Amino acid sequence: MLQSIRDKAQGWFAWAIVVLISVPFALWGIQEYLGVGAEPVMASVNGQDIKEREFENTYQRFRASLRQQLGDAYRADLFDEAKLREDVLQSMVRDRLISQAADRMGLRISDSQVRGAIAGISAFQVNGRFDTAAYEQVLRQQGYSEQEFQEQIRQALLIEQVTSAVTNSELITQRELNESKRLRDQRREISYLLLPAADFIKPGAASAGEIDAYYAANQSRFMLPERVRIDYLELKMSQLSESVTPSEEELRRFYEDRQAEYVTPEQRRASHILITIDGEGEEAESAARNRALEALKRIQNGEEFAAVAKELSQDPGSAEQGGDLGFVEPGMMNPSFDKVLFGLAKDEISEPVRTDFGYHLIKVTEVREGSKESFEDVKDALQAAYRSNEAEGQFYKYSERLVDLAFEHSDSLEPAADALGLKVVTSDWVSRSDASKIPGGNRAINVAFSDDVLVEGNNSELIEISSDHVMVLRVHAHEEAAARPLDQVRDEISTILAQQQAATLAEEKGMSLLPRLRQGESLEQLAKEASLKVEETGLVARGESKLSPAIAQRLFSMPRPEGDATVFDGVALPNGDFAVIALHKVEDGSLDGVDEKALQSLKVSQTRAKGRESFEFVVQLLKDSSDVVINKPREQ
Repeated sequence: MLQSIRDKAQGWFAWAIVVLISVPFALWGIQEYLGVGAEPVMASVNGQDIKEREFENTYQRFRASLRQQLGDAYRADLFDEAKLREDVLQSMVRDRLISQAADRMGLRISDSQVRGAIAGISAFQVNGRFDTAAYEQVLRQQGYSEQEFQEQIRQALLIEQVTSAVTNSELITQRELNESKRLRDQRREISYLLLPAADFIKPGAASAGEIDAYYAANQSRFMLPERVRIDYLELKMSQLSESVTPSEEELRRFYEDRQAEYVTPEQRRASHILITIDGEGEEAESAARNRALEALKRIQNGEEFAAVAKELSQDPGSAEQGGDLGFVEPGMMNPSFDKVLFGLAKDEISEPVRTDFGYHLIKVTEVREGSKESFEDVKDALQAAYRSNEAEGQFYKYSERLVDLAFEHSDSLEPAADALGLKVVTSDWVSRSDASKIPGGNRAINVAFSDDVLVEGNNSELIEISSDHVMVLRVHAHEEAAARPLDQVRDEISTILAQQQAATLAEEKGMSLLPRLRQGESLEQLAKEASLKVEETGLVARGESKLSPAIAQRLFSMPRPEGDATVFDGVALPNGDFAVIALHKVEDGSLDGVDEKALQSLKVSQTRAKGRESFEFVVQLLKDSSDVVINKPREQ
């Protein structure tokens, strides 16, 4: 296309276009002309903007962190994209509020604190120590400059300082501790009578007028959801792998290129005696070498190598083990050490060997010969590896080509399908709740119902299902949400009305029993009268699963019985049943008999809970007293 423009852009007409473009560029600058001068603002906190670029960088790093934490279990459709973006933005606003509060309080984080925090991050450490190369590599992978990362660490430390100042300032009194234990571990003895709504069902009781009225008032309950059929193209690395058929020659070249993978190097178990050099100069050097020679002479005179190593070796890591270093492969040790070690015979002891650490006496105690797997031995594995390797390269090329073709021919997937040898698949009807019915799940559903795809009629951008599975889609057909005709739902409404009536009758019956119970009749008498069974649960604690949540909630809101009296109440359950509850006894939790360790743990947990509650209150106060404007994060 660009070449075509070049070919035709000749003469006075082309120059006129150049002038028309140049004038606005000169007056306002290229950024203003292209509309990129004013970066979109995602949120504003007391006049401080959170720009779209900052938000996107934070969001993408958060997604990368999720991917790393979940590993192979990560799937893009596990997360609601819009909700995730909203949560990240809210978190950024919260952090900005706390940072501003810290600034008003005059709190600061020094450079040494930042350096100390960075040095303590395990991702930057090698063998337990901070490693500059690892630090720089991780920053490059995450897209940070050193200055950006250090500033982020500074802000994180500042926020932590404010958070700790609030949460750690709380104290828990003995009275609060007693009350917390009393309520948290409280148990209540209960029995109850369940009146099933099913016992009160009267089929066909609803009149035609009632059904019509219910339909008119509740049409939203009988809507067919908005739905689409989508066309889509899937690209899987496994598809590409199946099409790769390497020749014998290609496999042999592949084998030669990867020979190191099929070679087990020789390993030698080594012991050594290290004599370090104390000081500098020839005299110190000579003294260390002489000490090594004296040790060698003792061994040659019959002393055990291990015994001399325990006595004389100055290597703290191996001296106690008689100098044993375990098995060593070529390249693992200092070059001078390595050369001598792999030139010795089994049980042979070297002359003193000079390295940066000092002088070594080296002994080979065991030899494991190396081995090499032949081409024929690993041919099947080579084919699989070759296919995977080739498919991976093709997958990324095909993915890029798929993106380009879907964009260039935004009104059809056929050109991309023809060019890449893929098949356009058309789905059944799917609504926003039918994520499981199409590849890509929620992510694909969100894209299918986005304005760009649904309203504008464009092909979607590339949708990543997993690291080796992508797709693009477009809407094949669309139906707006619509109410189902009354004739289709008449029986359904009749059933609903019958169930509602049954639930009302069950509740009326249950409520009518409460006065009788309070006047002295027993729950057992009433149960026998209704041919029902009294449920005896004994003492139950808060949140016990053997009780319906509705019954448990009502149970722990009932007043305490006085003396031996029983307190009665009732509650309607979500399924329409009604429970008549008898509360017989309340046993409070107590600190009596709690050992010191458990008591201390309870204090800590309650103090932290109180601290978190106070901190959330402080954050809400900051929000309420601040000028916060949040713009809805746009969906990708």
